[in-house]
Amino acid sequence: MSVNQRRAGAILSYVALVVNAITTFIYTPLILSFLTTSEYGVYQLIGSIIAYLGVMDMGLSTTLSRFYVEEKVKEDSDHVENLLAMSACIYGVLTLLSVGVGIAFDFLLPTLFGESFTPGELELAHQMMLLVLINCIVVLPGNYFLAVINANERFVFARTLRIARYLLQFVGVIAVLELGRGAIGVLAIQVVLNFGADIAYIFYYRNKLHLKAKLHYWDKKLLLHIFSFSGYILLNMVFDQIFWKTGQVVLGAVLNAAAVGVYGIATQLITSGYMEISTGVTSVFLPKLTAISTKTEDMTEIEGLFNRIGHIQALLVWGICAGFVAVGKEFIYVWAGPAYGEAYWATLILMIGLNVALVQNLGISVLQAKDKQGFRAIVYIVIAVLDLLVSIPVSARFGVIGCAVTAAIFLFVGTGPIMNWYYHTRIGIDIPKFWHQVLPILIPAVLTALATRAFSSITNIGPSYGSILIKCLFFIAVYFALCWKWFFTDYERDIIRGIAHKLTRSAA
Repeated sequence: MSVNQRRAGAILSYVALVVNAITTFIYTPLILSFLTTSEYGVYQLIGSIIAYLGVMDMGLSTTLSRFYVEEKVKEDSDHVENLLAMSACIYGVLTLLSVGVGIAFDFLLPTLFGESFTPGELELAHQMMLLVLINCIVVLPGNYFLAVINANERFVFARTLRIARYLLQFVGVIAVLELGRGAIGVLAIQVVLNFGADIAYIFYYRNKLHLKAKLHYWDKKLLLHIFSFSGYILLNMVFDQIFWKTGQVVLGAVLNAAAVGVYGIATQLITSGYMEISTGVTSVFLPKLTAISTKTEDMTEIEGLFNRIGHIQALLVWGICAGFVAVGKEFIYVWAGPAYGEAYWATLILMIGLNVALVQNLGISVLQAKDKQGFRAIVYIVIAVLDLLVSIPVSARFGVIGCAVTAAIFLFVGTGPIMNWYYHTRIGIDIPKFWHQVLPILIPAVLTALATRAFSSITNIGPSYGSILIKCLFFIAVYFALCWKWFFTDYERDIIRGIAHKLTRSAA
């Protein structure tokens, strides 16, 4: 069951990614058309506050999943019950803290925005903050149950529920906008769906997993271990907040708002699209890796998994990067407008800087499973600080492209040579062997990009969404044909055959 759950979970993760992208693409313009400019601004502000409050999870979801599997492998039911009870207590405290921080935000709204917001906008913000507080009470406890469900590798349920939430949110948002409920209605839909997901999680936890939390004793040693482990995850979350916001802040300070907008388009495509692609596969492997690490120090099985998944990641990540080379400029032109043409180069530069990290994304789960993520967290914080210091003079002289190049260089150095050295010398993964297996995938990626550019020149269609779709289909057909003939492994061909067989059987 576990192997099927992981495979199906990875596939459903990509389905969820596509569904979310399509629904967001459709209803974002609707939100813009139904809300006034000021109302949308308040909605965006509250969305930022929700994102910051999300950090209050402190990486505890991943921590709970990892420690749960470790205790479960030891087959000590009392320790499992104790871990669940202690984690529930910690989540309770974090929920209270997040509510407290939310209340503080609410009280500070007049101080922070009293001069720039009208009384009506401040009142709207206060009303939406009430929903934010309710959301805090709903989301964090839900994370507890979802972490346990993921730890038990019940990925099909979790991913299917995520897809259902995206679809219901799409329908709900359109409905409340048509009813004239505005930004409050949109936020209320999200809160209601989060509450509904909590009910589903609790039902599955109690009736399908048959788990119970019971505090046998307060394990101080385990508590310290939990906080030290989650602390490193929190550092990585801080890195993401700093690193991907640094460029916009710096460009705003040394150039102008237009440059911020261009770079914002690039970072949006990277963080909400490109980076998400690599997590679809790797997000389902932490329980398995933790179980292996708990049972043995031998790296043979983990290294095999690292190489196998890395090969799949390279096919996906480098394929999409090559696809962006081929049609990205036209996509930016149609989607964002001609004023954002420079965003193409900024996005492509950041993609290249991230390529090593995304191909080796399973390494994060390996480090977490072996409880050796401290080095990575420190490296990432250092490159975030260095990027901030260097990007100021570089951005002032070279603008958006200079800012992107600086970020890409630090990303590549930190995630490439430095982390590969650590994987090889400290974790025990044969990195030269890994790259020997993976680097040939650049051949079909480059060839297909060139073929698609040639196809675009010959047909001379576009710019339009229709022409982008045609070129993307051409790219996919050529890339798939080349990879199937020469670059897919037998394992990857078996996966594709299995999916095709199931789809054919379902259609019949």
